Amino acid sequence: MGRLTSPEDSDSIHCAVPAMSNTFLFDIGNVIIAFDFGIAARRLAPHIEIPAEEALQEVTQLSIPLEVGELSTDEFIELASARIGFKGSSDFFRNSIADIFELNMPIVRFIEEQKKSGATLHLLSNTNDIHVSFFEANYPVFDLFEGRVYSHEVRLMKPDPAIFKHSIEKLKLDPGTTIYIDDKPENCEAGKEAGLIPIQYNIDKHDAFLAEVTKHL
Repeated sequence: MGRLTSPEDSDSIHCAVPAMSNTFLFDIGNVIIAFDFGIAARRLAPHIEIPAEEALQEVTQLSIPLEVGELSTDEFIELASARIGFKGSSDFFRNSIADIFELNMPIVRFIEEQKKSGATLHLLSNTNDIHVSFFEANYPVFDLFEGRVYSHEVRLMKPDPAIFKHSIEKLKLDPGTTIYIDDKPENCEAGKEAGLIPIQYNIDKHDAFLAEVTKHL
């Protein structure tokens, strides 16, 4: 799902498609669910010893080792709490970090339509156990996905080519007929290098996405 910062808006990247596609590999953050880490900072602000903006920066520094599986959730909470002077419970900290999402309903409707039409749906995300536990429990759309590759579980992060190789092998994908949807250009480029069909998603330009993806269906 990426670092604890909001990704920049961007337009679509696409390439020629050799065959019609009915398999999708979806990113999560700012594709299926929008997120705002400022929500977590504001929740924690009354309970920490430094300004919320500084706290967000401190926690951000720990996000990569968390999302690549080098830190467990408990280790992350302990280290982050120490850095920002948080004295509350670990459950409060975890819940503050977890509940920062909003469903992107246009893409949810697209996912539901593709599932009904018989498409195969998979997930590939830079994320962590705190967020996975929350969005899988709260958003039924994630029940529609057959396979998933999460960075913290495989100890690899996009855009590392190794995570794309792992995903293709684990999910038994035919790259040339798999549409890969991600909001970050560097991830789309890495997906293209792996042979996937990349479409860069901009949450504010869903109609442009529909126009592009329809060419491949």
